[in-house]
Amino acid sequence: MSRWQRLGLPRSKKNSVVSFDASPDLVTSSAAKTAIVPPTVSPAQLEVRCCTGPLDDLLPTGALGLLIAFSQRIGFFDLLDQHFHPSLQSVDDSPLQKLQTLICSLAVGCDWIQDIHHKLRPYPLAAQWLGMQHFPDPSSIHRFWHALDSPQRRQLEWISEQLLQRFGLCRQSERVDLDLDSTGWMVYGRQFDGSRKGYFPRQRGRRGYRLSIASTRHSAGSEILSVCFDPANIPAHGRFWDCLYQAAEVLGSWDRLGLILADAACGSGPDVQEWIELGPSFMVQGISDKTANRFAGRVDPAQGEPVDLFTRVCELGLQRIPKCQHPVRVVLVELMTQHRDRFSYSHLYTDLSPQQADAEAVFHRYHQRQSREAWIKSAKYGLSIKHLRTRRYDSIDNFLQVAAITFNLLAWFRHYLLAQVDLQDLGLCELTHKLMDIPAQCSFQDNQLELKFPTGHPLTLALSQLSPSAIPVISCKT
Repeated sequence: MSRWQRLGLPRSKKNSVVSFDASPDLVTSSAAKTAIVPPTVSPAQLEVRCCTGPLDDLLPTGALGLLIAFSQRIGFFDLLDQHFHPSLQSVDDSPLQKLQTLICSLAVGCDWIQDIHHKLRPYPLAAQWLGMQHFPDPSSIHRFWHALDSPQRRQLEWISEQLLQRFGLCRQSERVDLDLDSTGWMVYGRQFDGSRKGYFPRQRGRRGYRLSIASTRHSAGSEILSVCFDPANIPAHGRFWDCLYQAAEVLGSWDRLGLILADAACGSGPDVQEWIELGPSFMVQGISDKTANRFAGRVDPAQGEPVDLFTRVCELGLQRIPKCQHPVRVVLVELMTQHRDRFSYSHLYTDLSPQQADAEAVFHRYHQRQSREAWIKSAKYGLSIKHLRTRRYDSIDNFLQVAAITFNLLAWFRHYLLAQVDLQDLGLCELTHKLMDIPAQCSFQDNQLELKFPTGHPLTLALSQLSPSAIPVISCKT
């Protein structure tokens, strides 16, 4: 018995076509589903034939059309065109077009450069809006990206700063709160340029890099102000001050810095002394558990105030800490462990007065950073930057700077456009892996581009409510 007979699939005359028997027994999963076979066709025998076509009006990443129109409307690519000048000579596509292709690939969730073959290149419609006949070949993108060096890194850094000063959400606030954080980036193998052994939780001896980020804390959405990329043997706090000064430069003045939150890597005595002497308001976790246990030994257990069932906080006031010349306010945090007969202690340093924030408010405000750490994780997976695209150090540094620019572009897209239809709460992964994956049918009518989204998708009803005035040459329908 042949495999076709065992599977119950009758073989047609042509070897390239397999006939599927659409009998009622095969299509009985749900009565609510629409029949694939029209009523006029007999279901006794149905042949499925495959062929190719131009599909000029199809865009599988329909929301990418909205993002491109939004970018062109605000002049997002103008600065890139004027100030990004790589040394590599290009014949078919300009450096701007290759940079636009990489930004689009990050926005639609491409894990690798080769995914451009599957998500962007077969559908030339989006490329035509950017002035290209089709998106460049992934191999040319890889050669272009591998050739970028430190001068292009400085150009991208300056472009990011200018974009933030023109379109940034941080312009809406007189004082801007900042989060300073770093994350490890493990790599596999020794061929990654500049990778070193460093600290990775539960991964002793692994090689990789360290990424330090200064981002805004804003109700309308976060923005990345500065990015520092280093080998993993650089201490976690080694580039925090560079990130802080660069963020202040982007904001235009040191006086615009609001409350600065940092993790325990910046919680040593010398760091706290520098925090106090610099002057901005800060909130940071102490680095030493021994110091926290020493504070706990001085406190009466009844002195703590319960925050929830497992956590209590205690106001210790101004305290002297090792290797710091100035007293600093300390809030002790007591956490019940899994055994319930032991307590785990940590402590927070801040220069806020008790009138500005009591001990419980300090605890809650600082532990909002847990969402910040989840935000960094979502940025890794939402923009698919966990895959570094290249093994050359300067190229990775440039790639991460472009990823930060793309992250800010999506934040502005969400705030200025999607907020009009109550989609401002979409997370980064939802933007790149759900909204961007909605297909659209495109057509031109009266000098307008019309995007038709599928009716049954839960997000397309909101997209259909975008008015033509939101983006002058675009209207959206389901």
